Amino acid sequence: MINQWNEWRNWLRRLGSADLFRRTHWRLTALYSGIFTLFLALFIIIAAALFYWITTSDQERRIVRLAEQEANTMEQFLLKQNDFDLFDDESLVLLSEDQLFFYVIGPNGDLLAGDEVHPRLRPYFLHALSRLNMNARAPVYLTVSLPEHMPGLARDAARDWRVLAAARPLVIRGNVVGILYIGMDVTSFFGVFHWLLIVLAGLAVLFLAVGVALSYFMSKRALGPIEEAYERQRQFVADASHELRTPLSVVFSSVEALTMEEDVMKNEFARRLLDRLREELKRITKLMNDLLTLARADARHAALELAKQTFDFRPHAERTFQLVAELAAKKQLTMHFHAPEQAVVTADPDKLTQLLYILLDNAIKYTPEGGEVTLSIRTEPKQFILSVKDTGIGIPPEDIGRIFDRFYRVDKARSRQQGGHGLGLSIAKWIIDAHGGTIHVDSQLGQGTEFIVRLPA
Repeated sequence: MINQWNEWRNWLRRLGSADLFRRTHWRLTALYSGIFTLFLALFIIIAAALFYWITTSDQERRIVRLAEQEANTMEQFLLKQNDFDLFDDESLVLLSEDQLFFYVIGPNGDLLAGDEVHPRLRPYFLHALSRLNMNARAPVYLTVSLPEHMPGLARDAARDWRVLAAARPLVIRGNVVGILYIGMDVTSFFGVFHWLLIVLAGLAVLFLAVGVALSYFMSKRALGPIEEAYERQRQFVADASHELRTPLSVVFSSVEALTMEEDVMKNEFARRLLDRLREELKRITKLMNDLLTLARADARHAALELAKQTFDFRPHAERTFQLVAELAAKKQLTMHFHAPEQAVVTADPDKLTQLLYILLDNAIKYTPEGGEVTLSIRTEPKQFILSVKDTGIGIPPEDIGRIFDRFYRVDKARSRQQGGHGLGLSIAKWIIDAHGGTIHVDSQLGQGTEFIVRLPA
């Protein structure tokens, strides 16, 4: 019997409402989608980076080779001249097919020679080159800004040209007679790279949408067997709890009948045994009722079982308060009750009364002798507020988020001594959720705890 109870309790620790499966479904979908997005992003970044690196490396190798060739040609030509200051533009260098310009700048900054595809762009090219480091050996990408309208150019609409420039010093017999600058037009490459990024981004969005859809169906299919097993376990717990209520009632009635026998009660050992048996039967009966309540709460349509009606809750609260006052009197607790003349609310009367009993019972259990428990009820235009405050042992901050978990007990030794199973607050949370309300816990160790329930009025 004990093993069976433990098995049911272990099952219920893994059970949850239908919302749990929906949350898990979306979490798995987000996890799968996140992994797919990560790999997709890495693929796009690597592909774009490889394309950019391979293309720019090839362009840089070409312009470096071209700069070396032209620099050697100029140096050999100048060695044959008697006057190094004479440069013959036309006979010296001819622009190659993909070359945009070449310029030779003297040590004092004067233009000694030069040629370009578009002569009218010379001032703009020279202005861009003036920002370069003359000692730099590696090619540099420049942005040449042009006026809005340059009639006669092949690229009237383009205000900015991207140019790859390289510089080489011209050395004649140990003297630097000038700096050679050559440039290539790479605007079309950056335009292609820009559109490549747009296409890759569009494909990424498309594939991401497909990945999310696949993740949704994959996670749903993965949860199918688990949800089916969960339903079978929930039904088993509900059926077992329901079926065991009758034999427990019979055993409890038999014990009550025995306590009415004078011959039996005269025996001290028998009387103690019957008292312990009666208390254990009460505890097991309460556990069975809690298990049955939670099993019903786990049903997908449990919210439909609420019999809501608009009523005055004050009489129900007074009866419950008087009932638990007897338990409080045994611990010499001071009970306080504050409520308006009418506390009208739209809710299930039985479930709301059960919620109040759970909170009051919980407060009495964890309040030491001589403490206080206060029940406060108030109504506002849009909500009904129920507060149960005690001066008990309090709840550690790290445990507040878990006190509504099934079978979770902050002080396990104390709960076990007082007959708690860790199911009361779980049932209270289900009742509040079913009514569309909220519960807030304010607690300090050694000073007490307050549970504040807010329900739609």
